[in-house]
Amino acid sequence: MPILELKRLAKTEKNSRTRLRYLAVSHFVEGESRTAIAKYLKVARGSVNSWVTNYLNQGIDGLKDATHYGRPPRLSSQQQTLLIKFVDDASRSDSGGRLQAKDVQQFIADKFDIGYKIRNIYRLLHHLGFSWITSRSRHPKQDMNAQLLFKKFLVETILNTPAYLPLDRVDVWFQDEARFGQQNTTTRLWATKGSRPRAVKQQQFEYAYLFGAVCPSTGETQAIIAPYSNSEIMREHLLLISQCTPPDRYALVIMDGASWHQDYLGDQFDNLSIMKLPPYSPELNPIEQVWQWMRQNEIANRCFDGYEDIVDACSNAWNRFREDKNRVTKLCNRDWINLVN
Repeated sequence: MPILELKRLAKTEKNSRTRLRYLAVSHFVEGESRTAIAKYLKVARGSVNSWVTNYLNQGIDGLKDATHYGRPPRLSSQQQTLLIKFVDDASRSDSGGRLQAKDVQQFIADKFDIGYKIRNIYRLLHHLGFSWITSRSRHPKQDMNAQLLFKKFLVETILNTPAYLPLDRVDVWFQDEARFGQQNTTTRLWATKGSRPRAVKQQQFEYAYLFGAVCPSTGETQAIIAPYSNSEIMREHLLLISQCTPPDRYALVIMDGASWHQDYLGDQFDNLSIMKLPPYSPELNPIEQVWQWMRQNEIANRCFDGYEDIVDACSNAWNRFREDKNRVTKLCNRDWINLVN
């Protein structure tokens, strides 16, 4: 192999051990002694001898790492497939409880007559692509088919916007409200190993409602804070969205079916309409992640003196969130809301 090709391989090779072998052989081809090469590269002369010999006998393939064959898996591919189905079905079961390592151990013993220690069950589950994670709650009345139909978003948008309006002039907004107050959230925090720091959990019940809306395509946001939630506050929030929508644009505001989210409120605006989410489907509204971000990063582990203190904290948290439009877009965008390919 030409010396230039060897040097090129040495520069582009990502495996550090293989790259070292390429360098050694390139020096050898240039006429350097094996002792000098070992000194340059700070390796044993025996290693250089072995690399050069492999190169002379096998060419460039002799410098690559050989395939290492470890101990064959105790479960065949078919058995692994059955185990994956068993664990996957258990994670989707409505019967309650949770699958533990001892249950997987028993399944393997009963089904395949193979014994595993508990610690090896954990390794096996990780190898098969499973991890120990928190489940996401689901309302018993939730309709998955309704959610799938809703995600056919292009058709739904056409049905909920004026017929004359091109879809590339429609801005999709997600709207929701959350209650923040003295019954606050506690979260994880950094602390000395072995300790368990305490966070005050207030027993008072003062709170405020934050009405928030985001437009993932533009990064625009609108919010209003009130001591209660009703149709009048909802109308004021829609007014903010309407006012910030450019004259040549149209806002489609997606929200859940709360009692104060009435369709007639959207009829009061020429550049805005309301579209409802399927019942019991909060995961379709990305602003839920905004509330989570605010609680975890700004609101949690705090005490509030009263309503005004809560309002100040919510205002600061919302402004901190909205100051980075890239964060708004990244957190709230969904593939299925794209109206123009």
